Amino acid sequence: MARTGRPRSFDEETIVDRAREKFWERGYAATSIRTLADDLGVLPGSLHAAFGSKRVLFLRSLQDFAEMSHSSVQSLATSDAPLDAVRGLLESVLEAAHEAPGRGCMLGNTAIEMLPQDEEARMIVHSGLQSFEHGIENGLRAAQQAGEVRKDIDCRSQARLLVTLVQGLHVTARAERTPEKLYDVIDVALGAIRESEPTS
Repeated sequence: MARTGRPRSFDEETIVDRAREKFWERGYAATSIRTLADDLGVLPGSLHAAFGSKRVLFLRSLQDFAEMSHSSVQSLATSDAPLDAVRGLLESVLEAAHEAPGRGCMLGNTAIEMLPQDEEARMIVHSGLQSFEHGIENGLRAAQQAGEVRKDIDCRSQARLLVTLVQGLHVTARAERTPEKLYDVIDVALGAIRESEPTS
């Protein structure tokens, strides 16, 4: 009779979800498979059996983060006040910096640590940032149609600018004891595209 082996005692998706938090907090190189196993309460051999290697688990965690990032911008275009929703997205970066100082964005962190050498990681980061950008672009287009954004604004270019701003906020907030002081950067970025109120 063939041996079936001991049944797996954990759910893969749960492990990926929890591993994502560890990689996000520490980065790829600083997170060993043994440390992961200890933190997640499983045996190192079980992780190897389920995922093959730390790198495979990391890439799955990174893809999971990219999908979370995509989900965070999907509702912008359907908001009753899309420009305010875009602003809320930008402000959430500073709120996250206050709640979890130094963690930043996993896509940006990976770009700094592993790109351009790791092509698979590059593809996930690139796809994740593009998806994030498209969500913001759709939000800006909705705001433009609602009369909140000036008609002469190129929403695609502006969305790319805001993605760059988000990554910059993640990095700059690490050096600030009070990330809230960066709210004026958001004011400037959105004030430049907002449709002026009609004068009486």
